[in-house]
Amino acid sequence: MGGQIFHFSPDFLNLLIDTIPKLCKSKKDVIIFFSSAGVSQKILADVSEKVNKDASSINKYEIARTVLVRLNEAGDHVLRERREIVKRVAEFDDFSRCWPNDRIAAMGLVAKVREMINVKDSFTRIQQDCESRLEEDRKKRQAQEQARVEDLKQKRQK
Repeated sequence: MGGQIFHFSPDFLNLLIDTIPKLCKSKKDVIIFFSSAGVSQKILADVSEKVNKDASSINKYEIARTVLVRLNEAGDHVLRERREIVKRVAEFDDFSRCWPNDRIAAMGLVAKVREMINVKDSFTRIQQDCESRLEEDRKKRQAQEQARVEDLKQKRQK
């Protein structure tokens, strides 16, 4: 059973679902947020239509969940869009555009997103450092082996 591996882990996905609606005042703003991050109209079409026809039929959190789950399920060809969404959330700094009751919560959620990104980035840096050390060791052993082979060739020639 080859299941698909999602880019967003469940905890990070839920964090984004909680955060994005707090950053946007209206349902249309949530759609604009995703659209401006490069999400295709194909992915946004039905939720956008719901908002335009009967805004009370869907809330901001459902919009965020629907779009983010679709992006998560879409695989690597929407990696750029997923990264752009995360980048925009992490770089969000003008909380004056949020509803007054949501400002503090939005600040905390954005801080949590940044924290999770930093943990992931730290893990990635550690992993890359380990891989580079292994590569250096491999190259060093290869050079030593090459030098030993050259030594043997010279001894044979003498």
